[in-house]
Amino acid sequence: MAKIKRRMNMKAYLIKDCRIRYHLINKLAANLLFLLLYLSGCTSLLRFPAYYDPVTYKNLTDLKPEVITLYDTFVGDFINTDKIAISRLRLAQIYEYEVGKGEKNIETTRQIKIIQEMFERHINDRLENGKWNEIHLNNQKENIAKAFDIAIETERLKNKNE
Repeated sequence: MAKIKRRMNMKAYLIKDCRIRYHLINKLAANLLFLLLYLSGCTSLLRFPAYYDPVTYKNLTDLKPEVITLYDTFVGDFINTDKIAISRLRLAQIYEYEVGKGEKNIETTRQIKIIQEMFERHINDRLENGKWNEIHLNNQKENIAKAFDIAIETERLKNKNE
């Protein structure tokens, strides 16, 4: 009889112990769930960078050689204002596309703005000071190419998982 009573007490203890563990596990899981929901709500405040955008990458890699080819014409007497206008338009379109992505994309937007401003300085330099010599041409091509390369590399290094 004592053995039966001991077994019953043991079963009651085990059942009570399981209920306590089950309750603690549920409470822990609920707390973790609330923590994850809270943190996911804060992601906009943490300003995670935008994801990789193949359109941005293509825009930049397509425009870079066009601008460098345009610069090659600056050693001559004739300035192709149509090509300058096309490059300005493409830069403005790329900039507006990047601005449209919002605050998360601020770094790429700033880099495009730097390229635009550099391009405008180079165009004004050519218009005001006349044709470029080879050394000046190579320096300006190197500068604009580096600006494009930084923007391209920034986009390439972004997280590709959406």
